[in-house]
Amino acid sequence: MYRDNSLMPNEAIRLLALGILTEGERTYADLASAVRHFTERLVGPSLELIAQPLELLRVEGLVEAVDAKAPAESVCLRLTSAGKAALQTLLKSNLRPQINDLNKLIIALKIRFLHLLPEEEQRIQAELMMEILERDLARLQDLRDHHSADSGNLGAWLDLEVEQTRNRLAWYRGLAERLGI
Repeated sequence: MYRDNSLMPNEAIRLLALGILTEGERTYADLASAVRHFTERLVGPSLELIAQPLELLRVEGLVEAVDAKAPAESVCLRLTSAGKAALQTLLKSNLRPQINDLNKLIIALKIRFLHLLPEEEQRIQAELMMEILERDLARLQDLRDHHSADSGNLGAWLDLEVEQTRNRLAWYRGLAERLGI
């Protein structure tokens, strides 16, 4: 993790892999395919997000083979108790203050696996996401105000960014309401 307790790209991949395994056992190939599919559809192919070998999860004791005697291509993996603890730690991580591709991926992962956290932690994560968007909105609105005379492309683009951020914030407020915040 970074010093601010936010996730590095390889930890986002780790969060995704461990979260997927909460849904059931998977072969290594199925797990790698699911990780690749999710990340590529959300942020596109990215050298920064090339996953550390999923085999490292086994070495670190976060996942284990269901049947070690099965052929390598059909060995199913499952979470260990250490893997479940690591997943909880990753889900409770901070978010970076700017919304970028990596943060979008981490937010999507937090939303996807939010139900795996205790209710109080779910509320904390929802509040964290709202705070990030509120800061993002303030930053964008300040830039738009600074360029208020711009009725051209920059002004129109900033208006679009402000509106999209407001819509996201409204969605997160609805999430917070559903979580009882």
